[in-house]
Amino acid sequence: MGSLLAVSLGPVQDFIATARRTRDLFAGSRLLSEAAQAAAEALAQAVGPEKLIFPAPDSVDELGALGEAGIANVLLAFIPEGQDPSGLGQRAVEAARAYLVKKAQELFTAEKHAPYVEQGAALAQVQDLLEGYYAYVPLDSEADYPQARGRLMALLAARKNTRNFAPVSWGKEAFKSSLDGARESVLLLPDDPKEADLARLKLDLRRGEYLSGPDLLKRWWPTAHGFVSTTHMAVLPFWEGVKAKGGEAWVGEALEHLAALVGKEARAATYHPALKDTPFAHYDVRLLYESRLEEFPALEGPGRLEAAKEVLRRLWGKLRQEGIQAPPGGYYALLHADGDRMGEALDRLGHPQAHRAFSRALALGFAREVKGIVEAHGGGLAYSGGDDVLALLPLHTALRAAWALAQRFQKVMGEALEGVRLEQPPTLSVGLAVVHHLEPLQDALDLARRAEKLAKEGREGEEKRNALAVAYSPRAGSELMVRGRWDEEPRLTQRLLRLADLLRLGEVPARVAYELRELAQEGEALRLPQEALMAEARRILWRKEMKRGHKEELAQWLSGKEGVGRLADELLLARPFAEALEQAAAPTENREVWDAH
Repeated sequence: MGSLLAVSLGPVQDFIATARRTRDLFAGSRLLSEAAQAAAEALAQAVGPEKLIFPAPDSVDELGALGEAGIANVLLAFIPEGQDPSGLGQRAVEAARAYLVKKAQELFTAEKHAPYVEQGAALAQVQDLLEGYYAYVPLDSEADYPQARGRLMALLAARKNTRNFAPVSWGKEAFKSSLDGARESVLLLPDDPKEADLARLKLDLRRGEYLSGPDLLKRWWPTAHGFVSTTHMAVLPFWEGVKAKGGEAWVGEALEHLAALVGKEARAATYHPALKDTPFAHYDVRLLYESRLEEFPALEGPGRLEAAKEVLRRLWGKLRQEGIQAPPGGYYALLHADGDRMGEALDRLGHPQAHRAFSRALALGFAREVKGIVEAHGGGLAYSGGDDVLALLPLHTALRAAWALAQRFQKVMGEALEGVRLEQPPTLSVGLAVVHHLEPLQDALDLARRAEKLAKEGREGEEKRNALAVAYSPRAGSELMVRGRWDEEPRLTQRLLRLADLLRLGEVPARVAYELRELAQEGEALRLPQEALMAEARRILWRKEMKRGHKEELAQWLSGKEGVGRLADELLLARPFAEALEQAAAPTENREVWDAH
């Protein structure tokens, strides 16, 4: 009858995570998705689009729409009898590599870039970037599809574990990449350090950066509207508050004054949807952060940096007089989500046409809609492929966005698997990392992935999957991480929102969280009985100056094995959300807001 072919492209997570800027992050995910689209197009042209299972286009042209949604790095296709699956697998891998090399040639030979790039080494590094593996098994009939697919994926995993290691053709004595330290820099820069840094500024690089070919491919990857930065995400709650209180003109005036001092570097052209109706599409957002003014070379002259800081101080004074929280906050959220029990659902479907339908529903019903959901909450989508999501969000909307994504995924899976008997349907586990906008992006990614892993696996004794884990990495203090299942009542998003409300209203003294945390630690060390631990926790609450209703409300949340420690951590973790919501002038104790979380 034919063969079943699987093609895997990578590396994925390591390559995407090698990023210093959010633009690198976005570009890394996009170029891998577009390379996968090129591989899928090669297969579709050879065997027909209806033979592709993952992705599952109705036509070759529709691969473009699926590519916009994000194509995963593993392709699956039926190869009719008489066609060579090995040759087609190789063709798909070569098409993906050729796509990246073609893009690299266009970027590296552009008039602006060409004099500063060692072309041969840069293109050789890009050519060597993509790992491509394929495997195939015979498929005698559609009834054999489930078993054939199981054998195929095991064979593909074995092939990846026996990867080839070809000799490096582009090695030389040069500085290693500033991003991953794996490849040599291919930049041709002046010997004088100051002149070299001026050249870097022209190339959209940072001072002192040395980048390899793949790094430059990510940094210069074309985008229609640019991509938001971590600082953009941190400033958005502030801007919401400014708009709510009518302070836009004062901010605009301050930015004009700062731009006059800084010069052309103060200007930006980032027309991302998250920045619509904000001045940050046109002005560099760093201008509103006093600690980042030193990054502008034009302010190095005598008195210029102090003059710029004085502009900001006058602005904060005006805004505070009008009840606007200033200066902007420093934290944002990085969201990483992944589907649960997807393998079980695929195994239950069994039939290749059912897999095609499932593939289309996942791509067009969920992955394609993720971008709109993220941007509706003021965020920027870095990656959406199948059931995998990576996004940046402002803190005042991050919890609501996480719940919206989980709801959408549940709806799409319910419709796609209607009538299929499953012990538990697929769900979405979400990790949300709350980090400072100046923290290294790779550290933020690591925290978001650890949060997502906790959401999936839970702690000892907890039910796995279908959960949200929120991690908080303060600049001063220890890391916190809390977890709650989506089917809890109330959900973790609602608990954090309620605690944030109480903090904003001044109804919970700051010491409560620390005293409860100390109690939880002592209780664990001394192995106190749960009854004694709960009694002492209630005593702590009852002796605080709080309304009786609020004391009773918090006491209800103390039940459970981790109740005391969890409530303490949630109170601490609610604080950055409370600060962002206060800065955004969001309403408190609002039922509509509660339901949305």
